[in-house]
Amino acid sequence: MDYDSLLELARTRRSTRKLKPDPVPDEYVEKMLEVARWAPSGGNSQPWQFVVVRKAELRKKIFEIIAENHDTMAKLELTRDEDIRFNFRPLDFSNAPVFIIQLGDPRLKDCYPLAVRLAYGNKTFDSSQANAFLYLMLAAKSLGLAAHWVSATSDPYPQALIKQLLGVPSDLEIYDMMVLGYPDMVPPPRTVRPKNDIVHYDSYDKSKYSTDQQIREYIIKIRKGAPI
Repeated sequence: MDYDSLLELARTRRSTRKLKPDPVPDEYVEKMLEVARWAPSGGNSQPWQFVVVRKAELRKKIFEIIAENHDTMAKLELTRDEDIRFNFRPLDFSNAPVFIIQLGDPRLKDCYPLAVRLAYGNKTFDSSQANAFLYLMLAAKSLGLAAHWVSATSDPYPQALIKQLLGVPSDLEIYDMMVLGYPDMVPPPRTVRPKNDIVHYDSYDKSKYSTDQQIREYIIKIRKGAPI
């Protein structure tokens, strides 16, 4: 893949919250998993496992668990100042034909050098998991599929229920869940921070350091969907 193709893939990948019920070929899911298993990880630990959920009754139960937790999160958000409050939209991925739940095995932190394991083993573990999840997302986009990143799956309440539902061993952790299918909506346009605002050369350019007020104004812009 050349650079321009890679950049286009990164620029056009979006979380798509409404998906068609049309089936996704097994071959596409297998291709995504093949890409994900080559992701970089701390100490080459490869701490990930994946549960592909296709059965409608299981997907329905998982959606109901996530929806219940979603309502609690939305109520909690009401305690924040209104101008920086996250806009919790109704969940709309129940039609998605495939859920992919990524698990992590914390025991594989022992692959790290002991100094790493003791100092920041959790950080390295999470970064490793994130690498594999991102590979999944990019692979889905390359195959013409859409995906929604359902990060609340790892919250304690839904995680416990979903692990019980799927028979996941207690010492494994749910990292995240991806719902997968063909898009049934066009996500709104996304803007990213200007490169000049986030890149420094040789030393930190203090003129780019944001005050607390500037950070708040930036968050408000994001909440309103305004250009950054």
